[in-house]
Amino acid sequence: MQPVRAGSYRCLVNEPWHPLSRREAPDGPQLQTGISRPMEKALRDWILDVINKRRLDEQRLIVRCDLDLDARADDQLDEAEQVAFLARKEKLWDLIDAVLDLAALRKPAQPVAGVGFWLVQAERQKWQLEVRRPLQVILDDAGSIFTVRKDGAALEQRMDPAVAALLEDAAAAADRPDRGSATRHLLQAREAAYARTPDTVKAYGEAIKAVEAAAHATLQPKHAKATLGTMLGEYKQIRGKLTTPIARPTGETGIEAVESLMDILWAGQTSRHGNLEVTRDETPEEAIEAVHIAALLVQLFASGAIRRAA
Repeated sequence: MQPVRAGSYRCLVNEPWHPLSRREAPDGPQLQTGISRPMEKALRDWILDVINKRRLDEQRLIVRCDLDLDARADDQLDEAEQVAFLARKEKLWDLIDAVLDLAALRKPAQPVAGVGFWLVQAERQKWQLEVRRPLQVILDDAGSIFTVRKDGAALEQRMDPAVAALLEDAAAAADRPDRGSATRHLLQAREAAYARTPDTVKAYGEAIKAVEAAAHATLQPKHAKATLGTMLGEYKQIRGKLTTPIARPTGETGIEAVESLMDILWAGQTSRHGNLEVTRDETPEEAIEAVHIAALLVQLFASGAIRRAA
């Protein structure tokens, strides 16, 4: 297995357990990107258990993950056992992701009576016990780089708890009419950047859209087609009219720092335009940094920390 440092940009949401030998290693505990033999057995047992308890369609899993089981079929195994135990090891992450999606507890209908509420709660608890919690325990105990996504419908890379909190605070602050669809764009950027297979172009683009939506009412409310680029131009013109709560002892504020972050985000997007040069997609590192910068900017604008002076 290839280790990834726990302190790198791909970090933790649920703190995984690390054995003493890893905790005392010179470079500290490391997240695991591969699947050890003990972890493989636990994951295959989980797959079979969820297929049976949630009555999943094995054929859908076979088609989704392109599982070639015929050549290795065992007459003594039923179809669920074949999917769980005969799928090649390199297909396991895809298979687990597909199982989570098919077993996901979609939003139930709103209960209309007290009994309906308890039925919904009971089903949610059953789903937690049968699907999400057992897998999360395996991933945490193995120190895996992957964790179960918040909605329980997919795997994603682990995130630093502080970053996760900032993203949630920013999304909550922007969830208001005068900040457009900033919350939706920020959450989509986060999901794309931290996905098991990151969509870096989408993540970076959604990060920019999140900032554009959050800053629009403050910087260019009368410009219907404003972009982060036009907002930067406006920023230079109205810089003296913008205020922030914190000022340096010299009287300077963080206005310039905010402008710098916006410029970094805008200028750093490599996939935005095509020209004579080969267009380069953003790297996973660039996409994640863009999401982190966007979260800070969205929070500052949506909370009113950056505002025009009255």
